Amino acid sequence: MLQTETKKSRRSQCEAYKAQYIVNKELEWLIEFGDIRESVYFKGAIGDRYTIYIATKRRKGIIDFHTCYNSYDYGTSHGTHIATLRGYVLEMITNGNRWYSGCGYTHKQLMRQGVISIKYPWTIRFCRSSYFVKLYDNKEFAPWHGMKIDLKTGILINKPNRKAIKAYKEAKAIDKRQRKANALSNKNNKEALERYRKAGGDTAAARGWNSNVGEGIENINWDMIPMDDMFKHRNATLRSNILEHYGINAVLKTLSHETVDIDFIDGREYKLLNVVIPDNSTADRTDEKCLYLQMINPSTGEDHFEGIANVGGWGAPKEATVKEALAWRDGDREMQGIMGYQDRDTKTEYIKPIKLT
Repeated sequence: MLQTETKKSRRSQCEAYKAQYIVNKELEWLIEFGDIRESVYFKGAIGDRYTIYIATKRRKGIIDFHTCYNSYDYGTSHGTHIATLRGYVLEMITNGNRWYSGCGYTHKQLMRQGVISIKYPWTIRFCRSSYFVKLYDNKEFAPWHGMKIDLKTGILINKPNRKAIKAYKEAKAIDKRQRKANALSNKNNKEALERYRKAGGDTAAARGWNSNVGEGIENINWDMIPMDDMFKHRNATLRSNILEHYGINAVLKTLSHETVDIDFIDGREYKLLNVVIPDNSTADRTDEKCLYLQMINPSTGEDHFEGIANVGGWGAPKEATVKEALAWRDGDREMQGIMGYQDRDTKTEYIKPIKLT
């Protein structure tokens, strides 16, 4: 009975305590009045809700932070020692969350639990590839294991190590390149939109509104719109309109490509091309490679291109060859067995296309 009353009394003392230095008043109470081996704990915030943070007083003036995990199936597993408080100086020890890595993420979660100065708070943000901490005095750095911050004053006690300095510089460089890429992408899109509008294109679509593919393209002066504008527009409708006007054959002939396979079937030449598709409408400007089957129409002698699924996808060709591409194109999936181009049941040879369609 006395033990229960004592627990209630300490709980009520903790709840009545008013923090002076750090946001988490329970943690500050533990620092000031907690007994040895006494703990306070708090559950992770949104996005970290399976993590439980436990602060335990090891001895006078020293508190250790550990984690454990409550998984979605209600099982609990052991975590790690992530940080130590000596007085009011927080030292980061190691990562805590098994699903995320990096000292910055762990430090951010502690901040969300109120392990931060009341009078001199700092901020944390993710910049492309690394977390950045910005202190009250505007000093900015990437968190690292061994980092020490005074929770009373918000001051960084030690200097960033080489790894932290490298992470900070690399993240800043990546951010600078990305901002330049964003600016160029915005410029390309803006200029392409202006050309499309001046050429008499669908101004509703040009402003990013919904529009049907091909709507109003009969009134466009296509001499004012270069073919490569289709790779600069962000609006899918405008890209489709340009492609519909110029045609896939004309567009593909302007793109860089490599011939990965050539085959002759009944005297007809087929080529499988790996075409580089540029994208100047997005910030990362990532070029993609796509497979196209090139065929010659025997009646007109004109080239004909048809898109083929890239190797490796679900239901896609097993390898980049003309026969694989034709089998995929013609829907001959039953012909793609482990024995090559043979029917799994009848063992018949690969079915050649009768005519170009």
